Amino acid sequence: MVRSTQLTSDEESATRPEASLAQVIETLRPMHVTIQALVIAALRKGILDGILMPGTRLRQEELALVFNTSRIPIREALRLLEHEGLLESEPNRGFSVKPIGADEIDEIYDLRIVLESHALQLAVPLLTDADLVALTELFEAMETVENREERRSKREEFYFRLYSVPARPRLLGLIVTMRRELARSLRWYAVPASEAHHRAFFEAVMQGDVHTAEKLLTTHYRKVASLLRRFIREAELRQRNDASEPPAARIAAGLPAGNRIAHQRRRRRPVARASEN
Repeated sequence: MVRSTQLTSDEESATRPEASLAQVIETLRPMHVTIQALVIAALRKGILDGILMPGTRLRQEELALVFNTSRIPIREALRLLEHEGLLESEPNRGFSVKPIGADEIDEIYDLRIVLESHALQLAVPLLTDADLVALTELFEAMETVENREERRSKREEFYFRLYSVPARPRLLGLIVTMRRELARSLRWYAVPASEAHHRAFFEAVMQGDVHTAEKLLTTHYRKVASLLRRFIREAELRQRNDASEPPAARIAAGLPAGNRIAHQRRRRRPVARASEN
């Protein structure tokens, strides 16, 4: 059985089950009516979950075989995921999973601070008793989950519920896009969570203290951005020093090895000593 990359840290190791792109496809197939919707969902999940790692080349003919379809829905799905910022394309080379460069980290976190601070300012004064109950239930569910991926998913539900309160769909869409774009980097560098930060943030929101919630969010994001930038620069340096790469990443994802293709080397992920997300 092919294996996905496992996230590990000195304090916590991921307990995600073994996974490949084929397994993701079979899991998602009953949820999608059209093949194009399935291709989009499976590739997106594969990228965000670290099954398809940064730099992995995605050939349309190979994906057509994996999904048992023609190249047309594959091509449309790849174009959409490129628009989402998850893929990049080059003339005569096709699509590959887009890495996030060190220089992009500060910009992304700056945008997150602006967007999420604004959402907080709008949301907190509008919170009703029903909102507080729902947020409390989501937060408590997040704290009781032991599996790292499930806890991350519960945390995203909490923040999505909070930022949904002002009913600003465009603002919410931008926030979701920014959080999604960074999720794969947080997985790749195995950034452990800071439960103390999330607890303090939750309590500030429950007390209606927008100022404290904003301060906690900003300080937290600055710290994570600094560490991610450092580890990505180290990874970029290693990549420049090593141009050759075996096909292990494609094999692990359930794709053909492809002798003609050079891919990014799979390495043990460095562990960042800061909280994620």
